[in-house]
Amino acid sequence: MQRLNQASLATLPANITAPKYAPVTVSSGILHFGVGNFHRAHQAMYCDELLNKGELKWGITGVSLRSPDMRDHLAAQDYLYTQATLGEQTQYKVVGALQHILVAPEDPQAVLSEVANSNIQLITMTITEKGYDLANGELNGTASGVAHDLLDLSQPKTIYGYIAAGLIQRCTKQGSKLTVLCCDNMHAGGEVVKAGVMVLLNQHSPETIAWVDENVAFASSMVDRVTPATSEQLKHDVTQALGFVDAAPVAAEPFTQWIIEDNFAGERPPFDRVGALFVDDITPFEKVKLRFLNASHSMLAAMGYLAGDQFIHEALRRSVLAQFAEQALKLNILPVTHVPQGMSGVTYIDEVLARFRNHHLPYAVLQVGTDSSQKIQQRWFPATDDALRVGRASAYLAFAVAAWASFIRKALENNDLNDPLSEALAQSSEITNTDTTDFATRMHGYLRLAGAESFDFYSNRAFMDRVTQCHISIEGLGVEQALSVDLALSK
Repeated sequence: MQRLNQASLATLPANITAPKYAPVTVSSGILHFGVGNFHRAHQAMYCDELLNKGELKWGITGVSLRSPDMRDHLAAQDYLYTQATLGEQTQYKVVGALQHILVAPEDPQAVLSEVANSNIQLITMTITEKGYDLANGELNGTASGVAHDLLDLSQPKTIYGYIAAGLIQRCTKQGSKLTVLCCDNMHAGGEVVKAGVMVLLNQHSPETIAWVDENVAFASSMVDRVTPATSEQLKHDVTQALGFVDAAPVAAEPFTQWIIEDNFAGERPPFDRVGALFVDDITPFEKVKLRFLNASHSMLAAMGYLAGDQFIHEALRRSVLAQFAEQALKLNILPVTHVPQGMSGVTYIDEVLARFRNHHLPYAVLQVGTDSSQKIQQRWFPATDDALRVGRASAYLAFAVAAWASFIRKALENNDLNDPLSEALAQSSEITNTDTTDFATRMHGYLRLAGAESFDFYSNRAFMDRVTQCHISIEGLGVEQALSVDLALSK
């Protein structure tokens, strides 16, 4: 069967959405590092919509920092690919925003030339948190790629190296102003990128720094859209729908969100025309996502696992767990969380839980529960402190903490736990009997390892007594029965 390409667009079925623009009319104003599934289902979709509205300078030149696979898949398809939106009915759209893909290890100079190219107005990246080579939030100078780039920038290995070396060339050419926009969900991601670039410029070209300060902006953004790995089933479904083979389709949920810090040095793509939001400060939006979406995800993962569920949507089919998740967010967390003006916290919570119920795009409870000892430090603990500090309700948060301790115990017992503290948590699990004193000792040990001692709630006697009571009840009755017995869901 024929591959998807430009020639095939004219014969696609009528129910397949295709680009309205001619490829020859598009120029690349964006250079993007990390051409994986998330980028192709998120930022590239916004660019595709802009191109469809006649904003033809916002095509994308992609950069793969490692593998040529995506380039090889898409080059044969004129860089076209299909995005399948998985809702009650799957919708298919052919995307043409990607104009070309460079493979950095094959031709690093080509990548540097694009960073220096004045036609490029925006550099973006989705390289996952691991790609930033951080240790305790700071640039890890001992990481192999960083160490290499500190010594030599002629053939960079890191995102910082490519940007720094390209900016040196751009400065030499007195090129146009440029914005570097982090599209990974890291707090102050733009500042993280800037700090790493400045370390390398200080090392290799201090004279470039003044030009960068005057001509380059580093901005952050918050992105949100679930994008699973591409399966053989997806490829089959896309082939059946299009009548053409697509070697690299991508799937995503219907929901998408992009909050962008409005800090641009040069021309700003009008992403607000296609649903993105420009704001002066993305921090409140990051906190809302962390405390509502991420927090409830972790709650449902722990409690769903205890109830015997494989997926989050299965946990939400249990009425007592669904009610718990909703009330925990609305009664305990929402009252102590600042929601940005123009945004409804209640509506956002309802949307989050509706997304989690989408069985067409399942979240495995163990996948969500990965690294939970690290996640709950940000997702639950600050909100708990806030609630106790102002005397607001905290019973649901106490039950969540107790359920997490039971999740750790059971996952260790079943050899299911995927956590950087697995060994230490296992040592805390070694209690000699099952009386209430040992239950409490084990639970406190788990929480100390998860960093709870740095938060006020851990020294709040009444709150911790409630956690202990809930934990003992969960261990004795099971999570659903314990909810019915111990937690007044109306409070």
